[in-house]
Amino acid sequence: MDTSQMLSVEIRGCWQRCIRADFRTSSAFAESAMEYTDDLIERLGIECDYQRTGNVAMASSSAREVRGAKQAARVLRAAGSKAEYVDGREFGLPHVFQGGIFEKGGGLVNPGKYNTLAVRKALLDSGAKVFEHTPVLSVQSTGNGLVIGVPHGQIRAERALLATNAYSKDLPFAPPRLATPLWVSVAETEPIDPERIADTGWTSGAGITTNNNVVSNFRPTPHNSIVFGTRQVQPAQGPLGVRAPEPVIVKDLLRGFRDRFPSLRDIAPRRTWGGWVAMTPSFLPVAGQSDSRILYALGCNGYGLTQAPYLCSLLADRLMGDKPHEDLEAVWTNRTCFPPNLPYSPRAVRTLWAIDRVSDHISRLGH
Repeated sequence: MDTSQMLSVEIRGCWQRCIRADFRTSSAFAESAMEYTDDLIERLGIECDYQRTGNVAMASSSAREVRGAKQAARVLRAAGSKAEYVDGREFGLPHVFQGGIFEKGGGLVNPGKYNTLAVRKALLDSGAKVFEHTPVLSVQSTGNGLVIGVPHGQIRAERALLATNAYSKDLPFAPPRLATPLWVSVAETEPIDPERIADTGWTSGAGITTNNNVVSNFRPTPHNSIVFGTRQVQPAQGPLGVRAPEPVIVKDLLRGFRDRFPSLRDIAPRRTWGGWVAMTPSFLPVAGQSDSRILYALGCNGYGLTQAPYLCSLLADRLMGDKPHEDLEAVWTNRTCFPPNLPYSPRAVRTLWAIDRVSDHISRLGH
C-alpha cells in the first residue's frame, strides 16, 4: 500500500530495514498491515482512487545497486515474502531504472480521500464518542482509572491508547525518545501528456522508491501528474508545528526529479506540501505500555497509512482482554525509556544526503 500524495521516508529502503530486525516477523507484520488496509477499503466501500498496481522498492540505476536489490530480493523470498526482483524494461519502469523489488500487494491511494473523508466518516458513524479539535493536555493515573485533561474539562477513562506518532515528542506522558520526528517534503507536477509519461518507459503505473539511504519516491496520479518526495529529511528543532517545505528543499526535490526523468525537465511543480513522520531505530513501529493503564502505538516510519490502523486494531483487541496477536508481539516492547536516536540527528541526516548524492553521481557514470 502506498499513496499518490505520499508523506514517507525510508532509510536504506523498506526491505533493508526489515533485514536489520527479526526478518520473518517484521515482514509478516508489514504484509498483514497491507492486507488489513486493503480489506478495510473494500469493506467500507472507500472511494480513494485505489489502484492495485503494487509498488517497486530499491529501484536501481546502476549495476552496483542492482546487485544489492537482487540480494535483498533473495533474502525476502527465503523468508516467505511474495516480493521479487523485476527487470526495469520488462516491468515498465522509467528508463533510468534497471530494475527493483516488486511488492505485488497494495498500490496507490489518495490519502486525503482515504483518511480525512472515508475513515473519519466511518468512525463518526460507528456510534463511538469522538471529541474532535480537543487537544489532550495531561494524562494522570489515579486509583480508579485515568483523568485526561482537555481545554475546559476532563475525561475519565479506565485505560487509554496513545496513537500520536510524531507528535508524541511534545507529550510529557508519552515514552521519551521512542521515535524521532522528521519532516518530509513532497511536490506534485502540473498535468503531463500521458504519451510523454509513457515515453519515459513508465508504463507499469507502479509507485517507485529509489535505492538510496534516504529514498526518493515517485507516484503517478489519476490526474496525469507525478508526485515526488523525500530525498532529504529535516529533524525537529523545538516543538512540532505547522510548516511548509523550504524553497531549498523543493529545489533539491526538483533536481532529483529531473535527474530521474530527463525528458520531463520542462515540467514545473504545481504545488508542494509536507508532514511529520516518526522514525524508530528498528525501522518498525513500537507498541507497549508507559503506565499500567496507558498503551501506546508509535513510530510508523512513514508507513502509517497501512500500519497505524492495523496496529491500533491489535491493541484495541488487547484492551478488550483478547490474547495478544503474534503480529503485536513482533513490535511489542516492555521498555519505558529509550536512548537518543542518533541516526536521525541533524548532522547524521545531512551526511546521509551527501552520501546519496555521491552515490547518484557514481551511478550516472555507470558504476
